[in-house]
Amino acid sequence: MTMTCKYFAFILFFSAVILSEGLGDPKAKKIEHLKQKIGLKTTDDFNNFAYNILVEKLDSLGIKDEQLKDGFDWGGRQAGFETYINNNIDTLLSLFVLVEDIAIDQNTSIKQSDSIKVSNEVKMPQIIQTVDDLFIKKNNFNKINSETKIQKIKESKPRKSLISGLRIGGGLGKALIKGSILSSSTFYTESSFNIRFPFGLKIGPFLTSIGYETSKYSFASSADTLDSYYGSGSGVIINVDLSKIIKIGGESLVKEFVVGSQNYDHGSGLIVGYNVNLLLGSLPCSISMSSRFNTIKFNNGGTSYWGSLYVGIGLDFL
Repeated sequence: MTMTCKYFAFILFFSAVILSEGLGDPKAKKIEHLKQKIGLKTTDDFNNFAYNILVEKLDSLGIKDEQLKDGFDWGGRQAGFETYINNNIDTLLSLFVLVEDIAIDQNTSIKQSDSIKVSNEVKMPQIIQTVDDLFIKKNNFNKINSETKIQKIKESKPRKSLISGLRIGGGLGKALIKGSILSSSTFYTESSFNIRFPFGLKIGPFLTSIGYETSKYSFASSADTLDSYYGSGSGVIINVDLSKIIKIGGESLVKEFVVGSQNYDHGSGLIVGYNVNLLLGSLPCSISMSSRFNTIKFNNGGTSYWGSLYVGIGLDFL
């Protein structure tokens, strides 16, 4: 076979490969390309190992993607990670293909220049200079383009204000269960007020914050020989956000566990309970349902308890 025939056969083969690549699934090809760029095999799954590699690669670029902050397990494991890859494949490729592709382009160009040198040594310095100029220009252009994309990603992240997480709410409630000392008493509908401060501590998937709560109580005794209790209780509480664990309702439904101490007008005790706050879209407010189990040690002796259910509204600063 002559040199011309071999060259023509190579062109046909190369064109067929390019055509078959183009007929494939574009997104699948992009995903395979991404795997290669971050050091994975094309047959590898997007498992915990792949997740850690991608996070390390992004960290090396100074990028902290909010979509990956929950980790592999809490982010939906492999199914959630694959969804993230599919939704962000173009942005990820634009970050990872730059430097490696440039190096390949330069090596290829230099090899081509070496072959030209054999036939025409006089033009070799000019060709190498041209290749180097193109390489520098391409490198600078891609560096600027990469920095622009990274900056856009950083700027697109929502910036939280100093009062982000603050909630002020109130509601009405009534006791549904009572201890023996209060069993013969009538409990009326009473009000409550609570505030969740915009600071706390994140422990794994849990976000804990400090709050303050006060509520009224009224136990009217039906017997003259028993005491009636009218007053209020208040104290510092701890809110534990369980939304990362209990995903029912998504981000618009905040689930909290509450525990704290209370000082009552007739004694002291503890409260435990929960809050479920439904955020109303883009409005800075929510509808809430909460439950509290109160224990009390009376100043005049004896201990008792009651459990209440509340409904209310709140002002939320996200």
